[in-house]
Amino acid sequence: MKLFRLAKEKPGKYRADDLSGNGAALAGGRWNPRGMAALYTCCHASTAVLEARVHASGLLPVANFFLVTLQVPEDIFSTAYVPELPTDWDALDRDPVSTVDIARSWLNAGKQLAMCVPSVVCPSDNNLILNPSHPDMRLVGVFDKQPFLLDRRLFV
Repeated sequence: MKLFRLAKEKPGKYRADDLSGNGAALAGGRWNPRGMAALYTCCHASTAVLEARVHASGLLPVANFFLVTLQVPEDIFSTAYVPELPTDWDALDRDPVSTVDIARSWLNAGKQLAMCVPSVVCPSDNNLILNPSHPDMRLVGVFDKQPFLLDRRLFV
């Protein structure tokens, strides 16, 4: 099975195909507390584009983006943790404490490779958050990495 990420690359600093989850650990996010590694992925390439767009603060990014396609175990959905969503899971003005707490517990438990959650920008699509510390992370690999230009019309 394949998952997708739209990621930036800065030569000498970070690579788009880095699977460590360190970027999320530095910033924290809706589904991970600052200081805990997590790898955000999308089930569709188009959802990865939407996710990148909403995190661009309205400005056309000039960064070197790559569409990274990951090969993951076929049973990733059937074994994924699916949390009960709190009422504020899709808050737009902040990363809810409730979702960060869910992720902290899930990451600390270390039982599943993936947590399946809906995308805030397209709730009918799923995102899979991967736990880079899980032993099955060794089964996740980069299938493809292609330069990707964000369409300027997304920013008008």
